[in-house]
Amino acid sequence: MDFSSIGGTNSIQYLVDQYMAIESRPKDKLVRQQNALRDKKSVFSELDSKLSALQTKLKYLTDSVSLPFQARKAESSDDSKVEVRVANTAAKGNHTLTVQQLARSDTRVSNQFSNSATDFTSFTSDQTFTIQVGHPTDSDPNNRVDISVTVSADTFSKNNDEVLQDIAQAINDAMASAAADGTITSDEMAQASIITEQNGVSRLVLTSGQTGYTNRLSFGSSSLLDTLNINNNAQTSGSTGGYVYNVGTSATDSALNSVFVLDGMTMYRDSNTIDDAYNGITFSLKDTFDTEVTVSVDTDIDSVKKDVQDFIDKYNEVIDYLTKNARINSTTYEKGALMDDTVYASMISDMRGLVSESVDTASSDNYKLLYSIGIEADQSGKLSIKDDSKLTSALEANPAYVADLFVSDDGVAQKLDDYIDRFVKVGGTIDNSKELIDQQIAGLDDRISYMNEILDKKEKHYFEEFTKIQKTMYTLQNQQAFFSQFMNMAGGVS
Repeated sequence: MDFSSIGGTNSIQYLVDQYMAIESRPKDKLVRQQNALRDKKSVFSELDSKLSALQTKLKYLTDSVSLPFQARKAESSDDSKVEVRVANTAAKGNHTLTVQQLARSDTRVSNQFSNSATDFTSFTSDQTFTIQVGHPTDSDPNNRVDISVTVSADTFSKNNDEVLQDIAQAINDAMASAAADGTITSDEMAQASIITEQNGVSRLVLTSGQTGYTNRLSFGSSSLLDTLNINNNAQTSGSTGGYVYNVGTSATDSALNSVFVLDGMTMYRDSNTIDDAYNGITFSLKDTFDTEVTVSVDTDIDSVKKDVQDFIDKYNEVIDYLTKNARINSTTYEKGALMDDTVYASMISDMRGLVSESVDTASSDNYKLLYSIGIEADQSGKLSIKDDSKLTSALEANPAYVADLFVSDDGVAQKLDDYIDRFVKVGGTIDNSKELIDQQIAGLDDRISYMNEILDKKEKHYFEEFTKIQKTMYTLQNQQAFFSQFMNMAGGVS
């Protein structure tokens, strides 16, 4: 070390930094180890994410409710008349349909009233009446509820237009209150409004919340309702009130119900959306017609293929990630972060074995391997549909053949799910690996903290030592200058 460079505070700092860089090398090595552990923990987290995504897909494939391998599609020969939706529980087949009548809401109207007249002044007290609406329950599909409506006395001194507005508001408020307290549901609320048929002439209009005979309106006895004539048990005609559509006495004679012929059977429903005729099939009636519309339900081969491809994609993402992190890089020859851990290093071969094994519980001897439906693995272990025609043929023959390969007791999805669960479950292999890393990082933290204390002391010591050297050098320099001056003076005297 050339101490002649110690000429000031900056020089001392420079020398201390040089010494401390050497002294810090053991600590720097620990920091690098710590960073490597954090990187490895991130690898575990990402592996957990990819395995979990694959497991989610596997659980979907084996779900007894979703039944993805039983995917269905439906077509209507005329969507403008009948639309159709299907669940995977629907049976394959063809159905014919004609529609004689669409379901309607029960609509009642009052007599016509001149807006400026005062036809309600005879009422001098609050008027209370009831409107009965449908409120089906599981135990009683025909259950009905009375909603009480009160119109205050001061309303009736107003002109007809204002009276009708107040009555409509009172009805709507009563319905909203009944829905708020759970007496009825919001879609069961009857709605009151005012319609102006011509200038200066209006009616009160009351409409049921839902279509169909079950949701028809009925009324309790009331002088106010009698004056309105909205409770008239006859069809409205001219200026008189009554029902707009014949309510009837049952589901079969009511103009409020849809009436249709499905596969030769005449049926009646409260709605135009029919979801209880065939399991898993929903018909949406759009119009009336007497020329049969055909609805076809079949296997949705494209949907099943999409699910199979999605499984393959998520499986391959796991294989790619393991190839990167649990093997030697074929280009750089660097070891992956997980290569030294045999549990993870063997995952590719383990998973490849699971997807290539014969599924003995499959129902068909012709479909016991993924190969039999065109799925093969390449040298890296990644899967692909090599022969789409095999998959198509199997699905056309019987979707259960394909399903069995995945969902039977020793099916591919079942075995992979069980295998992956060991890694991703709470307290599983990955959690344990990450916990071990956390312990190692904590141990390194303690060692680094201890070394920092020692390094702080050493840095202080170096500052003190170099400061002493600096002072000594200043003293020597001053003595040298004095000696030189003395010698010069002595030479001058001689």
